[in-house]
Amino acid sequence: MRVVAALGGNAFVPAGAALSVEGEFRFAREALSRLEPFLPPSVELLVTHGNGPQVGHQLDRVERSRASAYPLPLDVCVALTQGELGYVLAEALRMTLGEAGVDRAVAAIVTRVEVSPGDPAFHDPSKPIGPVVGAAEAAALRARGAVLRDDAGRGLRRVVPSPEPRRVLEAGVIRSLLSQGVVVVAAGGGGVPLLASETGLRGVEAVVDKDLTAALLADFVGADLLAVLTDVPCAYTDFRSPRQAPVGRVTARKALALLSDGHFAPGSMGPKMAACARFASRPGRRAVICDPPGLALALRGESGTVVVPE
Repeated sequence: MRVVAALGGNAFVPAGAALSVEGEFRFAREALSRLEPFLPPSVELLVTHGNGPQVGHQLDRVERSRASAYPLPLDVCVALTQGELGYVLAEALRMTLGEAGVDRAVAAIVTRVEVSPGDPAFHDPSKPIGPVVGAAEAAALRARGAVLRDDAGRGLRRVVPSPEPRRVLEAGVIRSLLSQGVVVVAAGGGGVPLLASETGLRGVEAVVDKDLTAALLADFVGADLLAVLTDVPCAYTDFRSPRQAPVGRVTARKALALLSDGHFAPGSMGPKMAACARFASRPGRRAVICDPPGLALALRGESGTVVVPE
């Protein structure tokens, strides 16, 4: 069996808590302990992950050190946080495997993703990144070509395009490692986005959705299961309204219909449901959306959102 487990930001820091390396290790260990069904050598395991809080802090460091250190573009910040969290997850996996008495190698891969220059996202930057900024910082960012928008009344934040992932450049290497029994950590933060140009691929100021990249990679490596682990027990229709209702077992077609009807927010559950529907549209596959404590029940179809083919 081949599994892709996509960890959300809750794997590293709970909502409202301060971010720290110690906390990243602690919460990564807690999240990974829930992956026990995937740890035996009979399961080929690929772990992907988010990086939203970390890349925001990295961008804040870049702005604060601009007078004393060379600036770093967003694609490099994504690569840096992939290295940071790949290290955290690889170490946490090594310890978790050891405690389970499982002898398996672990590898973390800095992963690049090709996106299309014609993607409509480049004409409508909408993905908030980095901290809320004051008037002076906003003016400085705009002077350098950044786009800023109000973030739900909390203040101004930088926004960047979030294009669709088209190709994972390291997919072949990842598939080879999985076939050798290596537990792989890859595609952090959706991957480092690259655009095709006359001189080859180049980094671009954008953020790729991590769950869509996880689904694309799961398709390429021939996974049987995509497990999207987030901070809610399942997907809900009419979320946070009096009509809120859990989505249990649905077909990929029904999931896409609910998505089209506007039940899932574009920046949160929407991409997760789209990723699961895309992956589970082929026979022999399924996808689940759940929180880490509910994974075992979701795998038995007793909890979470389970997306299956027709």
